[in-house]
Amino acid sequence: MKNTKRIKKRSTMEDVAQMAGVTIGTVSHVINGTATISAATTARVKEAIEKLNYIPNVAAQNMRRKENRQLGLLVPKLTNMFYSEMANAIMGEADKEHYTMMICGYEYSLEQEKKVLYNLLQNNVKTIIIANGHDDEEYIRELVGQGVHVILADRRSSEKGVSYVAYNNVATAEKIIGFLKGRGYERIGFISEPLVLNNLWDRFVGYKAGLEKYGYPYREEYVHISEKFRHGHAKNGYFYMKKLLKDRKREELPSVFMVSSDMLAIGVIKAIGEAGYRIPEDFGIVACDNLEISAYLQPPLTTIKQDQMRLAQELWKQVTAYRTGKRVKNIMLEQELVVRGSC
Repeated sequence: MKNTKRIKKRSTMEDVAQMAGVTIGTVSHVINGTATISAATTARVKEAIEKLNYIPNVAAQNMRRKENRQLGLLVPKLTNMFYSEMANAIMGEADKEHYTMMICGYEYSLEQEKKVLYNLLQNNVKTIIIANGHDDEEYIRELVGQGVHVILADRRSSEKGVSYVAYNNVATAEKIIGFLKGRGYERIGFISEPLVLNNLWDRFVGYKAGLEKYGYPYREEYVHISEKFRHGHAKNGYFYMKKLLKDRKREELPSVFMVSSDMLAIGVIKAIGEAGYRIPEDFGIVACDNLEISAYLQPPLTTIKQDQMRLAQELWKQVTAYRTGKRVKNIMLEQELVVRGSC
């Protein structure tokens, strides 16, 4: 039997204008907020848009404006709570400015990052925010060479034509060592996923610099960097620490651990508790991210606060500066150690 069902024709701005009894220009002004239109006319246009189920053509709008309002955002992992909160804040700003935003995860993989960047370039995305990343300078230079505005989040860069909003992770990690010394800890360990992201590498650099500054020896056996921590941070942190506590005596282990993320620390804390040890009496824990859940652990987690909203706002200022031709300034954000009960 022949299918006589027809695909409904997409409504146009002309259709909206005809139904509302106004010009196409008036419809455009109502949609984009580019002129003062009376309340009665605005109501008629919005009613026509709703009845016709009109969806503005963003690409056509960009062409009329002679500007590109497409934004790409790359994050190491879409399920990472720190980056998901940052992305959510940027989306709010993008929505206000009528941007089309594409969010992609590159799964800590340079090859995956390269593929995503290529796809965004193929789709004529002219502004791309890359959260962290590592060893991708060659691809970034190619993007800049093709007129793409590249903005780095939580990472510094000296590449020409690239701007950034970053945290001073080296200085913060160094200060944490001083704080832990003040708390009387004698053996300070480091737990992290592989140092393939710039912020992780910077924290490790700061950890080693802090040890030297405050008179601690660097001991390889106190450093635990594992590929397993890339995925399932809490779960794999739990199993790793469980095995570590089984294989080594307490006096062979650090008295406090600096952990690269709150989620990883959650698994570590659970394993320590199940092994019969107490936090902070037997082992101290300090982590990074200050996720909302961290305040509700038992004990509450001492962690580095990184303001995702401020990060998103500063990133958006750079997006706007590129679009309007203003000078783009690199930004270094401060971090705060939130002291709770875990150390």
